[in-house]
Amino acid sequence: MNRVRRSVFARSFVLPLALLLWLSACQKWVPLEPPVAQAMAQEEPGTVRVTLEDSTKMVLQRPRVSGDSLIAVEDGKEPATVALSFEDMVRIEERKANVLATVGLVIGIPFLALFALAAGCAAAGGCIEIWD
Repeated sequence: MNRVRRSVFARSFVLPLALLLWLSACQKWVPLEPPVAQAMAQEEPGTVRVTLEDSTKMVLQRPRVSGDSLIAVEDGKEPATVALSFEDMVRIEERKANVLATVGLVIGIPFLALFALAAGCAAAGGCIEIWD
């Protein structure tokens, strides 16, 4: 009975943790290659970060190209639709998952937890047997 209770607890803890790690995968901003209009039409990014000539950075949702402008919804407390000319932009980036960092995180956290547990057991002179 005791083993079953622990098993259910472990599953109820591991699944949400795995889901959290998957949803919060490490991400990075990757520049869109010129011509930007073609790149956006092919990839259809959901979120882009635009750097303007005056170094202002804006995060934009649901971007689309209309002529020589980028039309999107600006991220913020009060979302607003904005239209920006490509001539005013210095850089346009899209958010992509960083697979290497995500794998490192998924492997690294359990490894560090096991290392801490082993170090604690070694310092205490041994671990207590938890299985009945």
